[in-house]
Amino acid sequence: METKKNEIINMNTSNEVGPSVDAFSAGLQQYLEQLNLPSQNVLVHPEERMDVLENLPRVVNRLTPELKSNSLYISKFIAACGAGLFDAALNFLWNETVINLRNKVTRFDMEYFLNSIITDSKRRATFRSEEDLKKLDEWELIKGCKDTGIITDIGYKHLDYIRDMRNHASAAHPNHNDLDGLQLTSWLQTCIKEVLAKEPEGPVLEIKRLLNNLRTNILSNADLPPIISNIEMLPVELVDSTIRAVFGMYTDPQLDVQIRNNLKLVAPSLWKNCSVESKKNLGLKYAVYSANADLSRKGFAHEFLQFVQGLSYLPEEQVAIDMDLALDNLFMVHNGYNNFHNEPPHAKLITAYVPQTGDIPEAVIEKYVKVLTMCSIGNGFGVSDVALVYYEDLLNRFNEPQIIEFVKLVSDSDVKSRLQFSLCSNRFKKIIEKFIPRVADVKLQQVLTYLLKTPNNNLQNVMNETQYMRLISVL
Repeated sequence: METKKNEIINMNTSNEVGPSVDAFSAGLQQYLEQLNLPSQNVLVHPEERMDVLENLPRVVNRLTPELKSNSLYISKFIAACGAGLFDAALNFLWNETVINLRNKVTRFDMEYFLNSIITDSKRRATFRSEEDLKKLDEWELIKGCKDTGIITDIGYKHLDYIRDMRNHASAAHPNHNDLDGLQLTSWLQTCIKEVLAKEPEGPVLEIKRLLNNLRTNILSNADLPPIISNIEMLPVELVDSTIRAVFGMYTDPQLDVQIRNNLKLVAPSLWKNCSVESKKNLGLKYAVYSANADLSRKGFAHEFLQFVQGLSYLPEEQVAIDMDLALDNLFMVHNGYNNFHNEPPHAKLITAYVPQTGDIPEAVIEKYVKVLTMCSIGNGFGVSDVALVYYEDLLNRFNEPQIIEFVKLVSDSDVKSRLQFSLCSNRFKKIIEKFIPRVADVKLQQVLTYLLKTPNNNLQNVMNETQYMRLISVL
């Protein structure tokens, strides 16, 4: 009898909530009218709210009892949904997700995370405690979690979309965008599945174990074979984040000598297995230390690059240092609040470093092409019109090596995330149309033509097509 009674209560829950939702809406509307305030289009229609409330039990049950008891913003999310304030609900959902990600960073390895994502040593020095994680922009937080393996690439793609919606359709900003119940339920499910109810697993746990051993044990050459074997099996993205963290630790003047000796043992293997882009970035860091007269870090950076045989990746021209910093700043404001207003002066600064020939230091070509492309295609809600003049001017200066980097961007996770928006994919196609007449290389023309003919909704997946991979492989 007891089981049957509980079943009846659960089955009737939505029936009990429904009339309450309707009564609340009617009462609040009447109250607003008495105050001579707008009463229409304030609350979402009760049917939309029920779409959320009826699906909530199944979605929320993915959380463990411990997570449920600490998920205050999920309670606020549900309350806002019941009240019909979907824009506020989206804001609460995002707050819960961000808090959970910060907690994961703290529990996993905060030093590793920060050394991986913050390239400016002066800025890095301002992050000392868990509270300092609040100073990270939210786009930095989720991208950093993706780069360090705390969340998956697919999780990052979904969260990046939800972040954009939170910035433009939630109570975080004045807006009149309509959100529906099924959308909101889907986003809740995504945040629970990809973040709240999911812990780091697989190769990223090997990194945590490695970093812990580097900090706490005394290692020797005899310990290296299994460590090297594990490094060789890591995805290149995680090797990149690990070597950035190891480099950041090594160049810290306050680092214990024994830990620095441990880092020397594993660094050559990390260097061998990381991407060329990461090697260039470490060379740029040395140049930054040099330019800032940070002699201690400059000395340790040179030492690190020397024993991994990476001195050939030091930039030869100061413009590479300046452009790298300028591109970082442009990318940061592009992903932050009020980006349309903040981008133009940074875009203008970039043009000062690029001659009419388009030639720039090789060390920054990949970042230059990626940042300029992402700013040019926009963020799903448009492009900075004032900055667009500079972007188009710079795109007109692209030479063939830079256009080759452009066609490779469809495999970049950040660019793929943008290409899910029709506005971005349309602008991406417009850039391709301008490049085709300027390209002399027949093979590059074939790749551009293939991308131009690819349906917009498939651009983000084109790297999975055999014909595209065959075409790109000969460039």
